[in-house]
Amino acid sequence: MKTALEELFDRHYSDATRELQRFRERLAKAQLGFDVEAGIREQKMPPQAGFQQGLPSFIYYYVLGTQFGSVKKLPVDAHDPAHAFSSDGIGLNMGCPIRLSRALEALFSLKPEDQEEPLAQLRARKNHFPCVEELLWLTLWKQQTKLCRGGELVQRADGNKAADIDWFFFSAGVPIYLEVKFRPTDWIRTPDRDSTNVNEKFFGKIGRKFPTEKSALRRCLAAITGFAEPIAGFGDADNSFFSLCEKKLLSTPGLNGILYRSLLGCVYVCSLEKEVVAQIAPLVRFPDFYEYPFGYPVVFNRQLREQRSGIEGRKRFPEQGRVFFAIVPENRPTPQFQPQFPYRFQIPQRNKNGEPVFEYIPPFLNSSAANDE
Repeated sequence: MKTALEELFDRHYSDATRELQRFRERLAKAQLGFDVEAGIREQKMPPQAGFQQGLPSFIYYYVLGTQFGSVKKLPVDAHDPAHAFSSDGIGLNMGCPIRLSRALEALFSLKPEDQEEPLAQLRARKNHFPCVEELLWLTLWKQQTKLCRGGELVQRADGNKAADIDWFFFSAGVPIYLEVKFRPTDWIRTPDRDSTNVNEKFFGKIGRKFPTEKSALRRCLAAITGFAEPIAGFGDADNSFFSLCEKKLLSTPGLNGILYRSLLGCVYVCSLEKEVVAQIAPLVRFPDFYEYPFGYPVVFNRQLREQRSGIEGRKRFPEQGRVFFAIVPENRPTPQFQPQFPYRFQIPQRNKNGEPVFEYIPPFLNSSAANDE
């Protein structure tokens, strides 16, 4: 009988046995501060009425000490920022072995000296998942050559060395400097729908490593990974995302564009210059359907969501309409899928380290459990 990890690799690799062996070899080489295989868990997604096959099971590894999780103290009220850290899920305290496998493959394709900093981040529990997402941006480019750490583009006023850009590479001959960020607290936008979690911090610290003037040759780009897409459909724009994207681009003249994608969604290429969008969008490689799982859960507390939704007065941000954007692939948002009855779970117990043990609640079954999805 196959293990959960073997089953997961069967789903996403044509030669699963070979790739799983390579994954284990890379894990041993990475020397992470926690045992990924010992933390492998599987959460079944049973069939439902009108959805007879159910969703594929969620196979993940649990990492203790990431600062996220429902074991944390619950927020005191709807305004408490602790809401953002009170849930369990992908990119918070649970990782996808397939994402880690592809991230490690990208990491060990680098020169040894360029592996040092990412390895240190992967080994740190609080930085592990952001580093995985940073590495995965390296897999999203066509005809990529001369990949390395980005190095220093500007000097601080005091003469000291400035922080390095994350990555440099050529894509189809275009020189690209890429600075990458992962926004784990963005998960809250998914269950809350109209929540105002795209704020100034979403674009914070982006662009400070780039020169104040644009180059005629290179392209300086910032890439952000989050959970929810900026738009649910044409004509249904999240004004806060595009207005703040516009504000960041206007205030950072040396930044040619901002790229955004959700964990499994399409890539948005945004710029103040139409020609930059036209140049960069065709260079982005959208993953094939089989490369990653179908979907990832975040298990949130429904009562806390209702508290947040009760806050009146959604803040609107002014927008000048100067941002051009393209969506890769097919220039349209990723289709949204939702079963007729959302999957719900309760947490009847936790392991001694605080890891939650989830119990599925069938539709229409009365339950007083609040901590579910």
